[in-house]
Amino acid sequence: MRSLRAPLLALLLAAAAAGQIPRPAPEIEFAPVTGGSGAMKLSQLRGKVVALEFLLTTCPGCKHSGRILAKLHREYGPQGFQVIGLAVDSGSALRIPVFAAETGALFPIAVYNNAAARNFLQVPMMLRMAYPQLAFIDRNGTLRVHFRAEDPRMNAAAEEDNVRKVVEQLLAERQGAKNAPPRKK
Repeated sequence: MRSLRAPLLALLLAAAAAGQIPRPAPEIEFAPVTGGSGAMKLSQLRGKVVALEFLLTTCPGCKHSGRILAKLHREYGPQGFQVIGLAVDSGSALRIPVFAAETGALFPIAVYNNAAARNFLQVPMMLRMAYPQLAFIDRNGTLRVHFRAEDPRMNAAAEEDNVRKVVEQLLAERQGAKNAPPRKK
């Protein structure tokens, strides 16, 4: 029993340290396969509320989240809401157009590296990371909210309401203001 304590404690500490929020969103670059053209940088979207969906193109949960984000992107896009899809599965470049068609996603979707996604989200390699992962960035470039696939807020029945609340709160905040992190309910 004693031999399990140290590794278990290390794993728990790593999990607790993973993904400190709020924090400045690291810069990322991506080249959309659909919904955009040319290389883009996250910093180019400063002034907008951004939702990043780290996804697998064949994942049913990722498609469900993609449909929700596509709907909210159409609804809140004129107010400054931008969605970016980042597909981390191998061979995703060929499947991204199918994913976009199945979800109605008109937002940019790019191929992204799984290790880079873990680094962005601050998820250690020793921890399992299920998809989708949703990261919400405020107008000032601060990563404010992270929904993990296992998060109760990602429950299929409640996900749209939970995502909508975050988007509406972040859109209501002024750029440049010191904003408090959205409250967990």
